[in-house]
Amino acid sequence: MTSIFSETEVISTTYHFLTSDPMKDKASRINEPINDILHLTKQFEFSLKDEIKGQKGLIIDKIKEEIDSKSEKRQSALKTIKEENINKVSLYKSIIEDLRVQDVTLY
Repeated sequence: MTSIFSETEVISTTYHFLTSDPMKDKASRINEPINDILHLTKQFEFSLKDEIKGQKGLIIDKIKEEIDSKSEKRQSALKTIKEENINKVSLYKSIIEDLRVQDVTLY
């Protein structure tokens, strides 16, 4: 009696289910509103500095100091968010690539 497995050929391969999506512009589209906020923040700070330009005094010095301090913190936070978005898009892409590939064995 012959076994069914002795007459069966086994072929193993890797199958790519979907076409590759480079996701080039995903992070930039996510970061567009953040770039807009950064731009508007810089415009606002410029307007504030322009308003107090040429003025002197302790209050003016404190205002300038606060503008610079808050500006630096705000820009740092927004840049961190942008970097996190880029990293998350990269992670998402790698998950998609892992799920896109499947090992298949045909008998």
